[in-house]
Amino acid sequence: MTQLQLQSRTPTPEKTRKALTEAFYNLVRHWELSRQEEARLLGWNYPPKRATLDAMRKGKSILEDDSDKIERVVDLINIHKSLRILFPAPADRGRVYTWVKTKRARFGGYSALDIMLAEGKSGIHAIRRYLDHERTR
Repeated sequence: MTQLQLQSRTPTPEKTRKALTEAFYNLVRHWELSRQEEARLLGWNYPPKRATLDAMRKGKSILEDDSDKIERVVDLINIHKSLRILFPAPADRGRVYTWVKTKRARFGGYSALDIMLAEGKSGIHAIRRYLDHERTR
């Protein structure tokens, strides 16, 4: 991010960051992610950020005003939204929650979660784009 971008970036309101934090932890629970996985999705290493993650999980802290973290969480929420659209039937609810961990030939035998963890923000964004494309087919 350039100095100009830093100066012109509008801070994300606390209320919005609180809602994003809550939505992120709903995904963590539904997707049955480990603490290491949740940290890596946010771009953090687990042990150094354990206290921060624990506080966020308990509702005692919220997502920091960091555009990288906010963009990651927004993309993750949109991934979940796309899955809900692709699998709308109540009988498919389980697929919505297990899709990210299911290995797929389309992804070279890896799961969406594998890609997101290995490639970080670009992997998260790639999975979001893939699902956006699938929705428009």
